[in-house]
Amino acid sequence: MDDIALTTFREIADTDFDDVADALIEMQAHYRAVCPARDVIIDGLRSRPAGARILLACENDEIAGLACFSAIYPGPGLTSGFFLKELYVRHNRRGAGLGKRLMARLAEIARQEGHDRIDWTADADDLRLQHFYEMLGGRALPEKRFFRIAGAKLRELAEM
Repeated sequence: MDDIALTTFREIADTDFDDVADALIEMQAHYRAVCPARDVIIDGLRSRPAGARILLACENDEIAGLACFSAIYPGPGLTSGFFLKELYVRHNRRGAGLGKRLMARLAEIARQEGHDRIDWTADADDLRLQHFYEMLGGRALPEKRFFRIAGAKLRELAEM
């Protein structure tokens, strides 16, 4: 039997925090991004904002991948949708179609909950990732730009 057939999808539970922390640490290393200490990650999972959801792909009781997302409103036509913040498949599970299946499950949840779209970002220089998203039917929106304000600039803006 193909290992991918043993995949189950479910949302995070409190008992998953240690294993999800491992996956997030691996993800940060993959993207060469700063990673807080493990206990800080677990505290963040425990106290994540209302509506911040994490879909897990589990194989043989191990987390093989995850999708972090939230519902957003309004969007085009004043409709609701999901914003996908992270999609990550563990290194040892890549190439088996798990990312595609995670996205398909997320689309299924979106439709079940009455949403009509999923929005996300992708690194501008990651052509392989962009191709993956295009293969799923996603399209880049050249008329949109992604902005962020953080740190000192966020504090300055809050004090205006």
